[in-house]
Amino acid sequence: MGDGRPTADSGEPLLKMKELADATGVAKSTILLYVNKGLLPQPVKTSPNMAYYDPACIERIAFIKKIQTTHRLPLAAIKGLLKEMDRGRDVAPLLELQSTVFGSSADKMTAAQFCRASGLSRKELNRLTRLEVIMPVEPDLFDEQDLSLAKQLKIMMDRGMDAADLKFYPELAREIVAAEINLRETYTRDLGFRENAALTLELTRMARGLRAYVIDRTLQKELIGFKGLNKSHKLRKEEEK
Repeated sequence: MGDGRPTADSGEPLLKMKELADATGVAKSTILLYVNKGLLPQPVKTSPNMAYYDPACIERIAFIKKIQTTHRLPLAAIKGLLKEMDRGRDVAPLLELQSTVFGSSADKMTAAQFCRASGLSRKELNRLTRLEVIMPVEPDLFDEQDLSLAKQLKIMMDRGMDAADLKFYPELAREIVAAEINLRETYTRDLGFRENAALTLELTRMARGLRAYVIDRTLQKELIGFKGLNKSHKLRKEEEK
């Protein structure tokens, strides 16, 4: 391309947006999203209306598309993988960890689609997300896990429940997660990358099971002594003394 365009560190000529879009099969809007999210390097601008992209973006976009197709990870998780790749690391262990943490989510719903599917009004949805009772991984993009919970919340809200009564869940969750992160740091701080990722994966699996187990067992033990629908927890404790 002997048109005097700038070159990459490799010596290859940089690409115009149309050339990059044609080479990858990805729309201009998607490429710009990747740039804005930090998944692709900023282009070289030679004028306000002319930008050039490193040819390495072709391979990088192919990797993003592959991970989105096979693992359906959010862009924030893919960004973490790319950072490790840039450091020359094998990301296979981290990919397994990310897939375990984020699952294999189906196609995302917009807020409008989510409201139609869940029965929530946009006002109700906004309040639930503000209270962090519904917590989409990516802003305004919802998955089946969000939807399943939203339908249950809708039933209870229609029965008069105030969503603010549930705010103890995210509050306690932050405390639990902070403690889990400290626990992970204790056992992984001296490990290499692969060993760190492998142990973090096992700790994540354990923590996920332990949270549900401890809460359910605590509830079961509490209900063993249940003595009536109208007696408060405090009153029942006093009667047991």
